[in-house]
Amino acid sequence: MSESLLHAFKGADLYFTESKCISIEAAEEDQTEEEESLLNSFDVDDCEAAGTLRFSTTNTAGGEDNVKKKKPKRSNNQLASSFQAASEGVVIGTTLSDYQRYWNQFKEFCVTIDKAQVASEIDNLFPNLPAEFPTWIALWIMDK
Repeated sequence: MSESLLHAFKGADLYFTESKCISIEAAEEDQTEEEESLLNSFDVDDCEAAGTLRFSTTNTAGGEDNVKKKKPKRSNNQLASSFQAASEGVVIGTTLSDYQRYWNQFKEFCVTIDKAQVASEIDNLFPNLPAEFPTWIALWIMDK
């Protein structure tokens, strides 16, 4: 067996031996972090394409917590076009009926938590929704 091949096998054996000490949880955590990193790279690409990518000139030696993170400002037109592109092909024949069914379930839930006497009262809240309305939605989701 050649010297270089023997060296390669020893190196591979070392990696295999070290990998036995890695838990499944650690591997899953690494994978989750890699996925988050990939998703963040898409945000960077979007900002770069929109011309809103800004690099920090602040010294970050104190850690990330000392740097204020600002999201780039996007115009309503940019957001609307991104939303429209993301929504293409999403609305199918049953989508609107599903939305209506979920809305009706939510309204009934609001009655059960004493936010309305009858479900139809929830429809009448629009456009002046109470400040706690998002909390009602979160409670409904948690209850499901």
